[in-house]
Amino acid sequence: MKIGLFGGSFNPPHNGHLAIASQAMLSAQLDQILWIPSARPPHKRDYPLVEAEHRLQMTRLAVEGVDSYLVSDLELRRPGPSYTYDTIVEIGADRPDAELRLIIGGDSLQAFETWHKPTAILDRVKLLVYDRAGCSYDQLTPETLDRTMFIEGAVVIEDSSTEIRAAIADNRPFDHVLPEAVAAYIREHRLYLDPLSC
Repeated sequence: MKIGLFGGSFNPPHNGHLAIASQAMLSAQLDQILWIPSARPPHKRDYPLVEAEHRLQMTRLAVEGVDSYLVSDLELRRPGPSYTYDTIVEIGADRPDAELRLIIGGDSLQAFETWHKPTAILDRVKLLVYDRAGCSYDQLTPETLDRTMFIEGAVVIEDSSTEIRAAIADNRPFDHVLPEAVAAYIREHRLYLDPLSC
């Protein structure tokens, strides 16, 4: 079984995330994608996040009805920063026969070799990358690029989570870039209304 590991703050999960997952499934012929909301990304220590339980529930709502999408709370249960290596080790131990693919953006690939234990990550998974405008990979080692596959097809993310949070705080329309259930959840729980928390 080929499993894509799709981690992120999902603050909130939006239609762009769903487009990436869909194209990753097709491009890499994945059997399943495991969505993994992070507790506290090490590279975003000062990044404003709504409570983990909200992000977990929004992610579940975003993927509801797609049998090949599962949501994991393993990083939210683990104390301390969310290191990708630790997540991969835990999932690999639980699913020893699975082929794991780590889904990341081009911006993350640019900085990949500064991550915690990047070589050890590449020993366990291949990288499945969705390109982003303006990203360059010339600085990466041949070893990293050899373990990297780019998702076929254009992945267009016109709205980032940051822009969506700003739109909500400014009382601008945001429903068109979110799954309907996620937009309803945000309204019900009055999330992202404070501009200082966005």
